[in-house]
Amino acid sequence: MKIAISGASGYIGQHLTSYFSRQKHEVVPLGRELFQSRSFKVLVQRIEGCSAIINLAGAPINKRWTTAYKQELHDSRILVTRQLVNAIKACTDKPHTFISTSAVGYYPTEGIHDEYSKAKGTGFLAGLCTDWEAEAAQCPPEVRRVIARLGVVLSVNGGALKQMIQPLELTRTAATIGNGRQPFAWIGLQDLCRAVDFILQHKELEGIFNLTAPQFITQKHLAQALRRAYGAWMVLPIPVFFFKMLYGEGASSLSKGQQVRPSKLLNAAFTYNIPTVEKLLNITNYETIDELDVQRYMGKWYEIARFENKFEKGITKATATYTLQSNGHIRVENAGYRNGVLKKAIGRAKQPDKAERGKLKVAFFLWFYADYYILELDRKNYNYALVGSNSDDYLWILSRTPQLPKETQDQLLQDAARRGYAIDKLIFCQ
Repeated sequence: MKIAISGASGYIGQHLTSYFSRQKHEVVPLGRELFQSRSFKVLVQRIEGCSAIINLAGAPINKRWTTAYKQELHDSRILVTRQLVNAIKACTDKPHTFISTSAVGYYPTEGIHDEYSKAKGTGFLAGLCTDWEAEAAQCPPEVRRVIARLGVVLSVNGGALKQMIQPLELTRTAATIGNGRQPFAWIGLQDLCRAVDFILQHKELEGIFNLTAPQFITQKHLAQALRRAYGAWMVLPIPVFFFKMLYGEGASSLSKGQQVRPSKLLNAAFTYNIPTVEKLLNITNYETIDELDVQRYMGKWYEIARFENKFEKGITKATATYTLQSNGHIRVENAGYRNGVLKKAIGRAKQPDKAERGKLKVAFFLWFYADYYILELDRKNYNYALVGSNSDDYLWILSRTPQLPKETQDQLLQDAARRGYAIDKLIFCQ
């Protein structure tokens, strides 16, 4: 396949060029000089006979948005796309496919959005994406058109993530912008290249595609993952006004975010090699469930398997019974047999942050609370759960009955392994 790429010299363009070259495709780079009016005929000649065109052109967003730079952001996207579309129209042997990039900044900062969402954001960035996509929509109807709305592209070897890692390694501190609760839509660089290739290979795919990972995270989630991966001491919130001083209006692209679902890629059975930031950073994924009915979680749970720990060493037939009290706290009773003798421990638990429903705190001695993370849960019947902590040292498979069906147990083991746990360390308790 012969593939023309505008913006081939940029970070994404270089990696796409390398990816397609390894696939034995011919890549035709379209440099900036080709988009000047006097070079129109040369541009047409360059794309004549290409199977596909990928439009990546656009000046970087993460700079101070002066009036002049906003014009550059506009021209580098709208004018280049317009020239490229006009060149496609002028071709005798037109490309089969035109993939033009946009950004998830098209969407509002509230709510969850996929490709079927009709909602559009406000402000300069959303307007820029709208105009950008409108130019691409002028592509001739006989050419398959795909608008790829990109999340932030992450790779440990460069790009946006490298800019985050460098100060972290110097200060041993990870940072968030403000409270860090803003959504952070992202995609791994490897999966971006694979997704573009997937779209090219599946000729039935067209229209809007969100090129984002399936994992919903916040800036705080990313910062905490970076802290763990690079051994930082803490996560420090940086006031939003600091970024406004640096970037002016452009700070809005950093201090706000969109929660975006890649529904069309998932529906087309595209598989992600890097579905989570934990996979990207090669750390265990402690992400918890996002909804929990505490009342339904109460009652007795049987330990099916666990990582051995000093508190339960030698314990068999272990159970944990939770009782919701009138003050909203939870009474915890752990029980089990050691050398044939029944042992019990009474503690308490609480849900410290209603925004993170799957995270509890449990204490058995004074005010020393430990993290209790509900990683997986039978959300229909609350019959089984996978529970961990903020450490690789703790993991439990829990059930409402002393035994679990083999297929359920196997699924939970797969879930734990997918998250990065060493499941060979599990001991079975019942």
